Amino acid sequence: MDREAIGAETINATLDALLTLPPLRKSPQLSAFLTYVVRESLAGRGSLLKSYTMATDALGRSTSFDPATDAIVRVEARRLRQVLQQIYSDPACPLEVRIDLPLGRYEPSFRQIATVAGSPAPGDQPALAAGAAQESEQRYRALVEASAAVEWRSRPDGSLIQTFGLSARTGLTDAELQGFGWLDTLHPHDRAGVEALWRACCQSGTPLDATFRVRHRGGRYRWMLGRAVPLETAEGTIREWVGTMADIDEQIRAAEALRTSEERLRLAMAAAELMTWDIDLATREVSCSEIGVSLMGVTTGPLDEFLAMIVPEDLPRVLASLEPALRGEGTYDAQYRIIDHEGRMRWLSARGSLATAPDGSIRLLGVACDISDRYGNPRHADDQRMSA
Repeated sequence: MDREAIGAETINATLDALLTLPPLRKSPQLSAFLTYVVRESLAGRGSLLKSYTMATDALGRSTSFDPATDAIVRVEARRLRQVLQQIYSDPACPLEVRIDLPLGRYEPSFRQIATVAGSPAPGDQPALAAGAAQESEQRYRALVEASAAVEWRSRPDGSLIQTFGLSARTGLTDAELQGFGWLDTLHPHDRAGVEALWRACCQSGTPLDATFRVRHRGGRYRWMLGRAVPLETAEGTIREWVGTMADIDEQIRAAEALRTSEERLRLAMAAAELMTWDIDLATREVSCSEIGVSLMGVTTGPLDEFLAMIVPEDLPRVLASLEPALRGEGTYDAQYRIIDHEGRMRWLSARGSLATAPDGSIRLLGVACDISDRYGNPRHADDQRMSA
């Protein structure tokens, strides 16, 4: 029976009743998950449910959430399926509508609970439930393997019970990894911090979210993103922890390479006394790097204020190159004199061209440097001071 036949009012009443039951009442995260998928389905958007929107809208993840490295939605979906199965398998369950989360999708299903002709006999129910659970487990294992993630389970105290995929990565046996043996695979610089964080999570019931290096076969360490959430009993105590590890080594190393490259560029530009600058075409606002303070006494402001620093005789030459560049008709390239904030005359050389910024705005980006020495004008000589 679909949701139209049951009716939105009845489904909402069932949802409200579910949220009052102990397994969901004591788990705000699962309650938020279930509420979100049911309400989205009733609004006709069930087929549009995706990991990203569920993580950011329902589970509190930031807009930088990446489902490829963060398995929170899959983990919470599995927890919710288990909790709903537990609730509806109780003979005393008072609900007349069953809400399920089918495996492989996030859009919930709804059906009226009733005994109909042709239904399995009561004695057949345990066998059918066991078969469905086994099939569900096999599918979940296949999904984990396909995502190249490591899955693991631990006791409430944090000691490892079972892993899926960690032995193949590290070369250690399951017996060696169990308990707290998995900590031996962590990089020496990461182990103490991860162990302290994990034990604190187990004591407080707070989900784990950590990055650390794991020693793989051959001795190489790779960065992993570890996440874990607690599974609760009907009384609200932690029954076990389930978690995943995702390999994020390439992302970490790429980010580090980018930081290193940016730092090298910054040092090179500082050594060459190069100033970066950009002009927002929409606002004609100028932004300069910090060296603009020593060159001009200012780093931001309207374009007209920067043009006012240029010696009047040089301004037409600057505008003849700048205005076409602002229209996208070529690059900006000019050498000119300015009177800086201390009344000194400086020769500057500037180049720039149009570019699209990450926010979609069009900007003229460029660099500038002091070339006064080329004209025999020492940059700090007293005889180069001029009145404004």
